Amino acid sequence: MKIKKLFVIVGSVLLVAISGVLLVGCSKPSYDAFTLNGWEYIALNNLGKSADEVDITKLKVSDFINLSGLMDDTYLYKGGIKFKNNSGWYPTLIDNFDETYNENSGLNPKIWATSRHDIRWASQKKSHPEYSNYWCSEMVSVKDGKAVVRAAYDGNHTCPVCTANGYTKGRFTGGFETRAEVKNDNGGYDSNILWGQAFGYYETSIKFPDKDGMWSAFWLQGNEMRETGFDGIDGTEIDVYESAFRKDNKKVSRMGHALLWNGYGNSGKVSGHIGKLEQNLYDGNFHTFSLLWTPDCYIFFIDGYATWATNAGGVCKVPEFLRFTNEIDAGDGWGPHGQRIGQFTHDSEAAMEVEYIRVYQNVKYESSIAPSKDGKPYSKDNNFESHFDSPYDKAN
Repeated sequence: MKIKKLFVIVGSVLLVAISGVLLVGCSKPSYDAFTLNGWEYIALNNLGKSADEVDITKLKVSDFINLSGLMDDTYLYKGGIKFKNNSGWYPTLIDNFDETYNENSGLNPKIWATSRHDIRWASQKKSHPEYSNYWCSEMVSVKDGKAVVRAAYDGNHTCPVCTANGYTKGRFTGGFETRAEVKNDNGGYDSNILWGQAFGYYETSIKFPDKDGMWSAFWLQGNEMRETGFDGIDGTEIDVYESAFRKDNKKVSRMGHALLWNGYGNSGKVSGHIGKLEQNLYDGNFHTFSLLWTPDCYIFFIDGYATWATNAGGVCKVPEFLRFTNEIDAGDGWGPHGQRIGQFTHDSEAAMEVEYIRVYQNVKYESSIAPSKDGKPYSKDNNFESHFDSPYDKAN
């Protein structure tokens, strides 16, 4: 997802071409019927049925995995007893944002950090530098049991960190993640993961504003995804969803999923899918977005139904951290994947709201996780680094 805009625009034709979407019906459909590139066999085996007995374009989460009997209360697994169901699934991280903390914008500091203060996109119009988009932790809060990331124009931004960097006028928004970036002595940032996991089931509930020029995302990253020696096995950016497709779509929502590996420059590789949906994701209601990450493939779901599946790049085998981010166009009306999203107006503000995040693991997947760098369990102590040692670790 986080590729430079020009690169993404050029690559948009490729993304659509590789998505493998088949349109149904003789007349123009209002949505796409999704094929899963053969990975529907996982659901068919689980159901004990053939493809002739099941509409494989309407497969649900429950057709693939059994999460029955599992808790959905706020919870963080810290080792020891695993509260497994009969299928080997157990909760690892659940946050319903039902507690507000005095620090860290109200988020649980043991799990989350706000995305670092930084310029996200410079203005695309030299005569309008105020179109630049900045991330600021003051735009993140917990309110009424929701994590809220606001987006607004501010002509007199007074956040001390932003003002120290000269960010006082522009479009401000933010994000939060299970990683705390810390500035190092070289002027760069060290990526310190607070929580990470390889494989499992990830589900979030999001409400989008009906607003031009803004997009948000739920995605996973790892510390090693910029390395090039092992393709995506030692790190893949996994975009569970990216909302950038509201403009001029006559309320027929389109949604993107994507994988990126080998960094973001000339070495970077990408595989993605944009699908047209029946439902309007901008109806003011919460919608669910989820990922089933197995040792064999990734399967994506929207509102509980499978929308795409792939094993592009080779399935990642190392833990990754979670990210929720909000972004604004930079005055040009473009978003990722070459999609027009309109321009964000400066006379109002909008926000994405996160109702919950639920992550589960399966004991059957644990043996497929790559060993850590020091051979010990993955944790903050070894910064969730794997044993993969690539000589090509400077992908850009």
